[in-house]
Amino acid sequence: MKKILLLMVISFVASNLNAQQTVWGYLKDSISNEPIELASVTNTNKKQTVITNNNGLFKVEISKDDILSISAVGYRYYTFIYSGVIAASDTIELYLVPISRNLNNVTVQNSGISQYTLDSLERDNEFKEAMISPPVKAVELSNSGAGFGISLNRLTNREKSKRKAVQLFNNSEKEAYINYRFSAAIVKKYSGLKNEALQGFVQRHRPTYDWLRKHPKEEDVKYYINDKLKADRKSNKN
Repeated sequence: MKKILLLMVISFVASNLNAQQTVWGYLKDSISNEPIELASVTNTNKKQTVITNNNGLFKVEISKDDILSISAVGYRYYTFIYSGVIAASDTIELYLVPISRNLNNVTVQNSGISQYTLDSLERDNEFKEAMISPPVKAVELSNSGAGFGISLNRLTNREKSKRKAVQLFNNSEKEAYINYRFSAAIVKKYSGLKNEALQGFVQRHRPTYDWLRKHPKEEDVKYYINDKLKADRKSNKN
């Protein structure tokens, strides 16, 4: 039975629970086990986003009770509350579930429908189903392999939790839109960058959601990338 865990709490063996911690992790496809490159990992509390490299590796700064939201084109979201601190030598593994193509009345082959629109419609359908579905088990296994998850439906204040879930979903949709408009393929196309140089550029110069909505054409992104390339070259000369 397909279930969506809207909000997860991962519990780690910890000391000094209130300190900020650097966490390393790998992001993988839940079916193929292949790494997911250039996905966004956002600390929603600190409003900081990092990008996974070509091996799916990421490094993020996080404190107790911070919320991480993970987004990649073609995948469902993964969001969890960090409830502890892992040892410096530990690396977590997280998995994203690919989005299915079971949308009613939508023709995937229609060239007028973008990948982002299709993904967004599917995620929205799944989210709405999860919000109105009967409560699931209070405790479910986390997909990180590092702890346990608590279902949104069994959190203390259900209505408050739902409002928080909606907010997280909307924020994740914004990250997904940025991923789509400022994708690795587009940046590589106009910059010629590859591998670590590409990852670094995408992370340093990731545009805001509001900027992209105000500049809806790919040509706008092209000029944005060119401007940032010039700024990087100028900075490297100094």
